[in-house]
Amino acid sequence: MEHECDTLPHWLTGSPQGEAGHTPAACNSAVAAQPAYPAGTRQPEKSAHAAEASRAHDRTATGVAPTGFLTLFTEEEIGTPSPAARRAAPVISPLVRFGSAQDRIEFVRQRIRQLGFDSFSYSATRTSAHHKTMFVLTSYESRSWLTRYFRERYFELDPRVALASPTGLPFLWNTADMRADLPRAQMRSERLGGLIDMLEATGRKSGILTQMPLPEPELSASLCFNSETGNPRWMTESIVAETLMFAHMIHEFIWTHAKSVIGIAPAQQQRVTLSELQHAVLRAVVQGQRDKEIAYFLGLSPHNVDYHLRRLRQLFNVRNRVQLINVAQAYVS
Repeated sequence: MEHECDTLPHWLTGSPQGEAGHTPAACNSAVAAQPAYPAGTRQPEKSAHAAEASRAHDRTATGVAPTGFLTLFTEEEIGTPSPAARRAAPVISPLVRFGSAQDRIEFVRQRIRQLGFDSFSYSATRTSAHHKTMFVLTSYESRSWLTRYFRERYFELDPRVALASPTGLPFLWNTADMRADLPRAQMRSERLGGLIDMLEATGRKSGILTQMPLPEPELSASLCFNSETGNPRWMTESIVAETLMFAHMIHEFIWTHAKSVIGIAPAQQQRVTLSELQHAVLRAVVQGQRDKEIAYFLGLSPHNVDYHLRRLRQLFNVRNRVQLINVAQAYVS
């Protein structure tokens, strides 16, 4: 999709010049000189939400929806989950134990360094036939990197994302192999070469990328750990295993506690009609109650609770309890 994600925050606006997708050199040097994007300082007038709002009138007037939309979010916007939100989580992540977002940020950064990496990125993408929506965590990336990556539209052809398994298996990459695998087509080679040059210039010479599946078929999440070490041999089996476990921890926390903040909660296409008892069972599931607790508080037998849960999974077209919670949180609220 070479034409997507046109709706960008103010500081990311500006289309690449020329068919090869490169901005002028003066623009590139100005972007590279920008300071790192500090967590929690997204300016409202420059946010992706503001960019979308500015296009709302155009969409209404013309009847044409924008071709793409980029939402940036920070750890501060996720905040500290409330005790009720923690109990409702399908898995209790160690990240919820921190009393503030800043403490959580420091822990994640320290763990990234312990694993041997220098930077980390998280993005969730919703892709349909004509539209792509991207949600990017900015707390662990620099503003200059995000600016160039999206303004020069490298996300459209990033081979790290294209080659990663959609099942959550880790993909080990390094820029030397990426450069060796450059395609023969000149224009695409120039753009990929520009991406590889930028990766190496910003200390991203090797790393691990994993794609996590999400309950919605159109949704996926990418977590990328980057290192300035060019030789990939340093990524041993134990490091890969520990990194994958840490990636699952981050992903579970963000998906559970941030989806309502950034607007990626699974959308219910049709309002499901529930009985009063079904609604009570659904609310109890979202609150994190177990089957025996639901049976006790609602005066039901365990068999009846199991029946209602199976019926709810059918109504919401999900396969397990975790998916039911993810869908039901938006429905109940």
